[in-house]
Amino acid sequence: MIELAVVHCPHRCSQTRGNGSPREKAVNYSLRGVEVEPRTSKWRERPSQSPLARAGTRGSTEGGFSARRDRPCAIELLAVRYPVIRRLVGEQSFRVAARRFILSHPLGGMLPNGSAEEFPHFIRSLGNAACIEYVADVAELEMLQHKARYAPHVRPLTALALSSLQADRLGGLRVVLHPSVYLMQSRFPIVTAWENNQAKNGNGMIERWAAEAAIVARPFFEVEVRRLPPGDYAFLCALSEGKTVATAIGIATEVVPKFDVVSSLRLIDDLKVIVGIQEAQ
Repeated sequence: MIELAVVHCPHRCSQTRGNGSPREKAVNYSLRGVEVEPRTSKWRERPSQSPLARAGTRGSTEGGFSARRDRPCAIELLAVRYPVIRRLVGEQSFRVAARRFILSHPLGGMLPNGSAEEFPHFIRSLGNAACIEYVADVAELEMLQHKARYAPHVRPLTALALSSLQADRLGGLRVVLHPSVYLMQSRFPIVTAWENNQAKNGNGMIERWAAEAAIVARPFFEVEVRRLPPGDYAFLCALSEGKTVATAIGIATEVVPKFDVVSSLRLIDDLKVIVGIQEAQ
């Protein structure tokens, strides 16, 4: 079974399992224009609504807000938050999925603060088809960008912070990553999909389908998204969990026997995501 993992650095590494069925072949082309809401699925079944939501569809709620009037604003909020997903699935499918997501909340037409972060999970709950899992993974990447953008501001260490340390001492240290750092691994080319759908005039086509890992970080003002080799992902994941550099190297070497720690440390320095170095106790 193929695994999909999302790591929220520097706190923990959480994993969910993907579906490794032959239906994965369905995503070996651009999903632009594909109906994520098939007519035979359960998407079109109207979910049970709270009394407040049902009242809102008829008129005003007790608080004086019309769910029918507020829903378009919530849909536009999701459209701004998930522009790549909007391009991948098409305008109509996106708006239908967004509407179903909004109606699934108790308020029935309004999104409480932070609820937009649940949209990838909602997409994932729509089925086990590979195309749905792919869209959910890209949505997860967009959600992590938003979280990184609003992470606490911490000044990174200088680029010479690691290179100035002796190699024999480096192994016993722990590296503290910037609070805006998030790591994500998918069996789909999520970074390529994100890159190819930045421009409105792009075709969004993906020529090479392969698993990809990503690091999302905002050490200064702009959020960066970069593709990570498997060894670098394992190394950074271990560091984010508080492992020493030596232990992280060992974990990465199990994944990639020829793991290049010098190249990985250079990448970390280039990203400016180190905010602290601690002696292992």
